Amino acid sequence: MKFKKVLLLFTDMMDQAVISEIVQFCRKFKSKLYVLFVLEPKKISRLSSITHRAYDTLHKEIEEQGWQLLYLVEDEAVQHNVWTSLHLEEGGMMGAVKKFIEAYAIDCIMVRRSDETKKLFLSCSVPIMGL
Repeated sequence: MKFKKVLLLFTDMMDQAVISEIVQFCRKFKSKLYVLFVLEPKKISRLSSITHRAYDTLHKEIEEQGWQLLYLVEDEAVQHNVWTSLHLEEGGMMGAVKKFIEAYAIDCIMVRRSDETKKLFLSCSVPIMGL
């Protein structure tokens, strides 16, 4: 099976230890690595309600964390000569993933398994690797 274009999906801070494994996977299969961090307004709103923190403050913090994570992946990929494209999208996870599959002809998705990603495993049109 060929994996020309792999999408690594982040919906929150993922264990950074898997970044190296993902980059090595892409290196082995000579895959382009598209990295997507999804900012989900509904999640941020719920978190704001639970923590009694301002929505705008949480949004900014999570966005900054997302970019930090994206740049960590890019740094690792550059060190191993893996092509990367970084993306931060705001909206629902399913909509963002479908958009990327279509726009970039993604062959495979890598995502951390969680309750939130179960829908993705059931409805996605490309293979998914749960981390």
